[in-house]
Amino acid sequence: MKIVTWNCFKNFSESFKEIIKEDADIYVIPECEDPSISESEEFKDFASNYFWVGDNPNKGLGIFARSDVKMELVDLDDNGLRYFIPVRINDDFNILCVWTNPNVKNQVIEYPNEITRYYEQHKDSGFFNDEMIICGDFNCDVRLKNKTHGRNVYRMIDNLSDVGLVDTYHYLNDEEQGQESQATFFWLWKLDNPFHLDHVFAAPERVKKFEIGDAKKWIQLSDHMPIIFEIDA
Repeated sequence: MKIVTWNCFKNFSESFKEIIKEDADIYVIPECEDPSISESEEFKDFASNYFWVGDNPNKGLGIFARSDVKMELVDLDDNGLRYFIPVRINDDFNILCVWTNPNVKNQVIEYPNEITRYYEQHKDSGFFNDEMIICGDFNCDVRLKNKTHGRNVYRMIDNLSDVGLVDTYHYLNDEEQGQESQATFFWLWKLDNPFHLDHVFAAPERVKKFEIGDAKKWIQLSDHMPIIFEIDA
């Protein structure tokens, strides 16, 4: 099964035409609009199997899948945390879609804490396990200019390791947090301002192929690069 996660920087009803060239089974898309407000029939056809959450209909979090992929929304209360979509795929495995966007003033500190809080609230629900996938825009990079943020990133990683999950990019590339040779985000759309904000968490051997999109191509559409990966499912 092929999965793509990509913060599309809004206007997904237009830019989806590029990302679907990846021919994935599932797309996890932060910052996309609610498909129900779109007037594009082509986009509505693409978005025939989806879930979406958000406070702003023009900028939320969505998961889109092929028509033959069974998606079931799991009943987990977010308790005001923004934004998460917990989904059961094909009665086989769970996927947690993530766009951390805390409704507080000091977002830099709180970004990783949103994921930690969500995990702590639901770790006994059975949803979190070593067969699941967590992916999206975490807004987490230990290089951000706040030491507290960095400590909170490591705390988040430690919590997810309790259920056997690792940061897939770092595991496959044998790189440390903050020492990434490939970026997923370019601050102010400048290629000399790289960060690694988008992540995939899975069991160590769960992901078989992993790729970050070419910045020279995708920077034309978003300041985030897509992550394209495959799992056995």
